[in-house]
Amino acid sequence: MLFAQHGVRHSSFAIRHSRAAGFTLLEIIVAMSLCILIIGIATMSISGVRDEDKLRRAAAVIETTARQNLLQALNSQQTVRMELSAGAFGASEEFSGMLQVRRVGENAFRAPKRGEAWEFSPTGICEPIEVRLSGTAGQIEIGFDPLTACAKRKSIQVKG
Repeated sequence: MLFAQHGVRHSSFAIRHSRAAGFTLLEIIVAMSLCILIIGIATMSISGVRDEDKLRRAAAVIETTARQNLLQALNSQQTVRMELSAGAFGASEEFSGMLQVRRVGENAFRAPKRGEAWEFSPTGICEPIEVRLSGTAGQIEIGFDPLTACAKRKSIQVKG
């Protein structure tokens, strides 16, 4: 009988010890919920950074295209016309936002008219124009210099 009593004590000690070493279902659910919350916040943060990067790359494509068109006009000694539309700058694959323009004498940005173009003269000048790109990450406004076709003013407004 003493042996049986001793065995019962030993098994109850083993049961108590195994409970202390494990996790309850509630603890596991709380830990998993925290992990899911952290992953969700990180995903949204990365998505915002990617959208902002797309906006900046689209602005860089517009700047590069304007400069290349001016150089092409100088080299060929012919006027180069570039249609103003969302896909005119080759940024449409990456950027699905809205393109707006403001020409000299206009007070507000507007959507480009059908067939509207930006001309680059063989004399080395272009019309001073301002371009606004708006997307989910924010907007960028670029003012172009008529002598260099480079951005002389750039304004970046990021959401969030």
